Amino acid sequence: MTPCTHWNGAAATHCGATPTRPYLPGPRCPAHTPSALAGRPEPTGGHCAPKRCYCGECPSYTPHNPYPSLADSWVTDARNIATGKRRASPAVQAAAKTTVAEQKERNQRLRNP
Repeated sequence: MTPCTHWNGAAATHCGATPTRPYLPGPRCPAHTPSALAGRPEPTGGHCAPKRCYCGECPSYTPHNPYPSLADSWVTDARNIATGKRRASPAVQAAAKTTVAEQKERNQRLRNP
């Protein structure tokens, strides 16, 4: 497990506590989460970003698909991935390009009987 990366300016060291959870500023222990530092309670509903699972405990999580919504919105999102407007791995981008090409081919067949 990665140690907490919160910088303690008074001691000039990183916190280093474990266990941690991933946050945008880096892995943080429960005492140094963004909500704890702001003096607010932790948000309810889990610790993962919307439509992404980092903890492995979300209801829509599958071991080989940490982005479960990608399959749900694949038809809508394939063009954005294929054109590079949305970041994706090279394998996902190649699959998106194939899907878009198949969609265009199907539309041509339907328009020109």
